[in-house]
Amino acid sequence: ALKEAVVSTQSTGYVDSVMSIRNLVLIACLALGVLGEDQSYNGSYRTSEGYEIEYGILNTDTYSLLLLTRPDEPAPPLLSVRHSKGDGKITLHLSGYEPITSADTEEEARMTAEFMTTNIGKSLPELSSHVFEEHGVYGYENDGMMLLHQLAMFSHNFHAEKRRKKRNVYTNDVVDVEERGNNIEDIFPAEIVEICEGELLSQHGGCSSNLAVVGGPNECEFRKDEGFIHQFEADEVAKGCYGLCGPWCTCWHQICGDCCWHPGCDQHDHYCDDPKSKECRLGKGVVYGTKGLHKC
Repeated sequence: ALKEAVVSTQSTGYVDSVMSIRNLVLIACLALGVLGEDQSYNGSYRTSEGYEIEYGILNTDTYSLLLLTRPDEPAPPLLSVRHSKGDGKITLHLSGYEPITSADTEEEARMTAEFMTTNIGKSLPELSSHVFEEHGVYGYENDGMMLLHQLAMFSHNFHAEKRRKKRNVYTNDVVDVEERGNNIEDIFPAEIVEICEGELLSQHGGCSSNLAVVGGPNECEFRKDEGFIHQFEADEVAKGCYGLCGPWCTCWHQICGDCCWHPGCDQHDHYCDDPKSKECRLGKGVVYGTKGLHKC
């Protein structure tokens, strides 16, 4: 029965019943462990609000798969996302809905927005951080991990719409922030410290200490598949760190593996000059595009 459930998941990208997905989240990764231990990850996480989330992540030569559920609910929200590496198609399936692909952007936005109102959806950013801390695998290294991180970014944008979404820095929006940047005075050049502590960026979390800036200790390595990536110049920081993976100048290093400028992130940030656009809310340019899942 397990083999049949796994084969079904491989072929369709989603599962058909509560029982099968609740089992698969815990054991499908192990069942497919012959593909390589470094390709499968599973576990559970109790959120800051006390909810338990079970997750399963697969990454093979031909596809990647993310499974999420809550075991302590009588009719838990069930989510599976599958990325086909051959044609780049991303298929999202939420219990109670028909599966859709990344080409159906309007429907995907509506469905994913509804999922974000569940306890799993609200907790995705902290789940993203936990999974990285637990397994130490960056999003750019593993497409299955990137599927989780793309949903975490969607959740952040969805729930922080009036707080910390990266947007055109020349608007006059004033937001409340819960986080502040780390102490950077001893590690960044004085010019950049002044920018990070200025009125604009202070409203949006300041700058995290792992940000890669010219004259700072955090360096960038060239990656052939991404083109030229670089440390941020002072004028780039002043504009809100377009090209950084994370909101404004706060870095989500678990996705790209560093806190440098990346082309996919830069494209997505410019989509977010219109923060309500589906391109911004669904992560176009950094998590999906005409060729499917982006690295960074």
